[in-house]
Amino acid sequence: MKNKILLLLPALIMPFTAHSGNNSFKNTGTDIRITAPQLKNEDVFLGQYFMGKLYSKDTIRIDRKGNGRLQSQEKLPEGMYVVYFDSTRFFDLLIGSEQDFSVKIDTADIPQSIEIKGSGETADFFQYTLGLIEKQKRAAEYNQRIKQGNDSNDIAAAKAELDLLNEAFKADKAALESKYPESMTSLFLNGLQIPEFEPANNYDNLPAGKKDSLSIMDRYMFYSRHYLDNFDFSDERTFRTPYCINTINRYLNDILVQSYDSIIPHAIDLVERSRGSEECFRYMCSHILDYAVKSNIMGMDSLLVALADRYYLNGVATWADSALIDGIRTEVDNVRRCLVGKQGHDLIAKDIDGNRVSLYGSAGDKFTVLFFYEPSCGHCKTTTPALVEFYKKYKDDPRIRIVAFYMLTDRQEWSDFIQKNGMQDFVNVWDPDRTSFYWYWYDTSSTPQIYVLDKDNKIFVKRIDVPTLEMIAKHELKSDI
Repeated sequence: MKNKILLLLPALIMPFTAHSGNNSFKNTGTDIRITAPQLKNEDVFLGQYFMGKLYSKDTIRIDRKGNGRLQSQEKLPEGMYVVYFDSTRFFDLLIGSEQDFSVKIDTADIPQSIEIKGSGETADFFQYTLGLIEKQKRAAEYNQRIKQGNDSNDIAAAKAELDLLNEAFKADKAALESKYPESMTSLFLNGLQIPEFEPANNYDNLPAGKKDSLSIMDRYMFYSRHYLDNFDFSDERTFRTPYCINTINRYLNDILVQSYDSIIPHAIDLVERSRGSEECFRYMCSHILDYAVKSNIMGMDSLLVALADRYYLNGVATWADSALIDGIRTEVDNVRRCLVGKQGHDLIAKDIDGNRVSLYGSAGDKFTVLFFYEPSCGHCKTTTPALVEFYKKYKDDPRIRIVAFYMLTDRQEWSDFIQKNGMQDFVNVWDPDRTSFYWYWYDTSSTPQIYVLDKDNKIFVKRIDVPTLEMIAKHELKSDI
C-alpha cells in the first residue's frame, strides 16, 4: 500500500473528543471504541476522505490498557475514513448511520485481524472488502494461467473459474446493496460501477470499416452522457468517497473529447446535478471552477465565464466571499471579449508614419496573427525573433498576415526594436493616444500575446507560442491547397 498523507482542513472538519470511558454519547452521536494492545500509550489517527483528498479528522489516544475512544454528541459525516497508525499501517473504515461500535486491532496482521462489532453496516462492509481482496488474488492467479498457459484444457478451466469468480463478485455486491439500501454502503458500491455500454445502432449489415467507426462514435456518445450516471451529486456522502473526484476528473480529461465546446456543456451539467444540496452545489461548483482556471485546453476560459455568469456574479453562489467574487470578476472582465470562437474586435491604430491602420484591413485571406509585445519584456525578446523566422516562410503568402502591436508610447524604442529584429515584413502598429482600447478588447495582462483570427475575424486560437503557430499554419494552410 502506498502511504496516505493526512491533511488539515479546520473550516470543514468539526472537532471531536477522545475519552477513555463515558456512555453518555451512546445512540445519540458517535461512540467508537478501539482496542489495540500493541499501541499502548500511542496515538491513533482518524482521517477522512473529502473531495479527493485525505484530511485529518481526529486523534484517539490509546491508554496503558490498550483502549481508546472517540465520542461526540453529533455524528460523524457518513463517508469513507482511514484509521491510521503510521505510514505502513492503516486501513479504510466505512462509517454510515450506525456509529456506536467497537474495533479490535492486531497491528501485526492488518487488515485481516480487524474485528468490528456493533455496527452491522460497517462490519459487513469491512468483511466484504476482505473477501474482495481474496477474490482479487484468485483472479490474478487465473489471469496468469490464461496468459502464460500452454495447455488448452487448463486455460479453459481457468477461464471457467474466472467466470464463476466474477459472478461471485456480483452476487456479494448485490447482497450487500440489498441488505443496506439507501445507505453509505449502497452509495459507495453504486458509484464504483461504470454503466455498461448499450449500442444505439445495429451494426450487423454494415461493412467492417463503417461498423468500427460507428461503434466508436456510439460508444463515445453513450459514455459522454452516462459515464457518471451512478453518482448522486446532490448527496454529500458522494464527496466523502476516495474515488469521486478522480472519477469526475477522468470523465472531464479522458472520456470527453478534449475541446472546450465539448467539455463545457457537460461540466455545467455536473454543477446542475449537484444543486439538490447547497453543500454539494458548493463542492461541485468550486471543483469545476478550479478545473476551468487550471485547464490547459484552448478556449476553456469560456467555462470560467459561463460559471461566473450562472453562479458567481449573480449571487447564486452564496458561499463565495467578496474577495473571491472580485477575483473572478477581474479575470472574467479580462477574457470575456476575447474568447475563442468570438468575433475579434477591429483595432484602429497607427503605423510608424502616423497613418491609420485597421486590423480588419490588414487581415490575411485566411488568418491574421495579432502579436502584442513590449520591447523590455524578456519573453518578447525571444518570441519576436522566432516569429520573424516563422514569417519568412509565409511573407509572400496572402493567406496569412502578422499585425505586430507595440503596447507602449516610446516611438524611438519601438522603431529601434523593429530594426533590431527585422520586423519590416510585419504590419507594425502602435496606439500612443490610447484610442483603440486594445487592452479592453484583448487580454494583454501578460506579454507577449499571440492571437490568430480566421478569415471572418473570429478568434481561432490565442495565447499560443510560435511552435504552436507553426503547427497551425502547416496544417491549416496545407489543407487549404
